[in-house]
Amino acid sequence: MALLMRDFKVGLDDSAAVLGNLGHECAGFTAMQEIKPTVPSSRGGYGWPMWTGPRRRDFEAYCKRNGFNPADDRANYGFLFSELKGPYRKAIDKLTAARDLNAKVKAFELAYEQAGVKSYASRNQWAAIALDAWHQAGGNPALPDWAVRAADKPASKPQPAPPVSDTAEPAKPAPAPAPAPPVVVEKPVVVDPGELHKPVTKTKTFWTWLLTALGAPLAAFGNFDWRVQLAIVAVIVAFAVYGIARRAQLAQAVRDLRAEIGG
Repeated sequence: MALLMRDFKVGLDDSAAVLGNLGHECAGFTAMQEIKPTVPSSRGGYGWPMWTGPRRRDFEAYCKRNGFNPADDRANYGFLFSELKGPYRKAIDKLTAARDLNAKVKAFELAYEQAGVKSYASRNQWAAIALDAWHQAGGNPALPDWAVRAADKPASKPQPAPPVSDTAEPAKPAPAPAPAPPVVVEKPVVVDPGELHKPVTKTKTFWTWLLTALGAPLAAFGNFDWRVQLAIVAVIVAFAVYGIARRAQLAQAVRDLRAEIGG
């Protein structure tokens, strides 16, 4: 919470709302791996906010580039920071614009977590726990060593240079580190994975096409009043649009799953 307030200039309730979402996702920072992945046979989410699919792969690439253990606080906060300063920066604006703690919890979930199952009661509870822990700690926690910036050190006390021997060879300057590639985060397509495991007769797709098939002959040969026929045609068109969109979403979900398993 102290790091969020320092790095993003947000208030106490704002930081507690973020922790409420993170606490819900990782069971109070005790479970780094998603226990029951939403997509069966996938690796599921990992880390504080349970990064999933492309975001999990980006997080793992970030850790590999920087030599971080993915389970460490430094790695998790670092990638959270990079997302909130980059592709998910609008989440901070949504967070600070919300009025009270529960509203801030919901705003951050919608803008950053984008969870399939919202569970706002649990997120609100974890936010209250975070806020209480802040007050129990006296509101002035010590930052970990990795989070203390070098710029925070007083400029009036420069570090002394090490002594140089007259006979020693001059030290070669260290090569400049290569810039890290930018983090690209893709927004995954959200579909209902339960459709893939239901019996055919219990899926939305089956009933969409069945009702379309029944409605078409009624509209053409039912000898109904023209207004009734127009209503039937409108329903058929709506079913057709839904069926096409549903098919595209399911196809994208399968492609994402294959990419995740292959990665």
